[in-house]
Amino acid sequence: MFLIFFIILIFPVNFKAETFPKIFGCFCEGGVITGNLENGSKLKIDNKQVEVFEKGRFIYAFGRKYKENVKIEINDKVKKFTVSKKKYKIENIKGLPRKKVEPSKEDLNKIISDQNKIKKAKLIGYKTRLFNEKFILPSKGRMSGFYGSQRILNSKPRRPHAGIDIAAKEGTSVIAPSSGIIKLVEEDMFFTGNTVIMDHGLGLISIFAHLKEVFVEKGEKVLQGQKIGSIGMTGRATGPHLHWGVYLNNTSVDPEVLLKYELN
Repeated sequence: MFLIFFIILIFPVNFKAETFPKIFGCFCEGGVITGNLENGSKLKIDNKQVEVFEKGRFIYAFGRKYKENVKIEINDKVKKFTVSKKKYKIENIKGLPRKKVEPSKEDLNKIISDQNKIKKAKLIGYKTRLFNEKFILPSKGRMSGFYGSQRILNSKPRRPHAGIDIAAKEGTSVIAPSSGIIKLVEEDMFFTGNTVIMDHGLGLISIFAHLKEVFVEKGEKVLQGQKIGSIGMTGRATGPHLHWGVYLNNTSVDPEVLLKYELN
């Protein structure tokens, strides 16, 4: 009896901590977290039910702005985590064609059509994990645009940048930053030009914009490192570059987070 009391007295905190599942990723603005739960587990994040996929996998994104902490409930276990903040740059981009900043009525119809296609591609497709534990940079070049930065186009403020830009010569190879299945291939979109969207599974997707050439087809399985296109300046662009955006459903993710942190 004394031995049992001694164990409870000495080890209660450690025992409770060990029962909370390990979570991978970044508790930060623009960050993503993942983990594996026991079968039948229920998950709530900030009091909202979060889908648990096969093998107990879950994934969650914080977006550009998030409060200072997040509450995670797994069955009867509750834990709070601090969400680190980021400082966002202001990017002034000049020299864009006027119609790309102030579209005509005809252009607006094209924009709406493009947005509907992208919106559909953001819906959860494969409910299995297709992505690798760590992403790689999809092209070599100079980082010319950063996630979350406030964009001012031809002196007109616009929405924050939902991705990163890599500037390089036209024709520079673009490779898959992680494995997945091609969900959309579209030519000459108003803003993004020649565009590819890849499904990484569990609702996580990558968007590759302004491509010159596209070397994949819709429905094609692609492995990490496989060539999918080349850098161009199609759509709304002042020079050749790749825009790489990542979303979890409708929440934007900082691609640089995926390069630094492992996702289980």
